[in-house]
Amino acid sequence: MEKYDIDSLVDGLDLENNFMHNRGNDIFLSNNQISLLESYNIDYKKYDSLESLIMALDSLDYDDEEIDEIISLLSEINYYKNTKK
Repeated sequence: MEKYDIDSLVDGLDLENNFMHNRGNDIFLSNNQISLLESYNIDYKKYDSLESLIMALDSLDYDDEEIDEIISLLSEINYYKNTKK
């Protein structure tokens, strides 16, 4: 049976840059996601809601898997946040 060092596994997660924070207007993004958006000159701060950011990202013509992942994750957050259960 393999033994794992939990401390080294946790250190490799880079929680500081991967943890999503509320950036205003209920838009939750990690530091890494913000860096990616900034590399495409996308200013998330100009959107007044999570849904408007998702729609703007979805309408862009970027062929980038990481942007697609952000759209997918934000869409999932929006679904669970705004769908009555």
